[in-house]
Amino acid sequence: MTEKEMQIMLGKHFGIKNICIPNVLMTGEYRPEIEKLESLKKSSKMYEADLIYITKSGYLTEVEIKVDINDFRSDFNKKVYHSSPLVSALYYAFPEKLYKKHKDEIRERVKGIAGIITVCNYECKVIAKAPKRKNIKALIDTQIKDFMRIGCMKWFKE
Repeated sequence: MTEKEMQIMLGKHFGIKNICIPNVLMTGEYRPEIEKLESLKKSSKMYEADLIYITKSGYLTEVEIKVDINDFRSDFNKKVYHSSPLVSALYYAFPEKLYKKHKDEIRERVKGIAGIITVCNYECKVIAKAPKRKNIKALIDTQIKDFMRIGCMKWFKE
């Protein structure tokens, strides 16, 4: 299963009740353990969210799609780790076979920071609910409209 196929399935699943947008450039913060490095002073704090969805109450959730276990492992070495101040919760989505094969490692790595979603045969299952990040507010109308404008360009560009 490809990342694009998973993106479409997740979009169909979450898009029924939420605003869903693929491949969104987000602004985050450097990870604390590396933020003092001199080389980061001129680096971007941007990262790409594989999929976001905005709930009816205005909260933004990020879904990071992983189709390869090594890609999942390397995600934890990024200088900007899914740290947008707009994101209220983070999920990792995996093909069900990949999740089952590496279940213990995945659960241990995301414990306390992210939820888990599996995708199989056009069905998405929330395996572990994502913890809510503290002090995150709902998006205001102008922020939602900005994301919706991006979403229209993303979904319909092909």
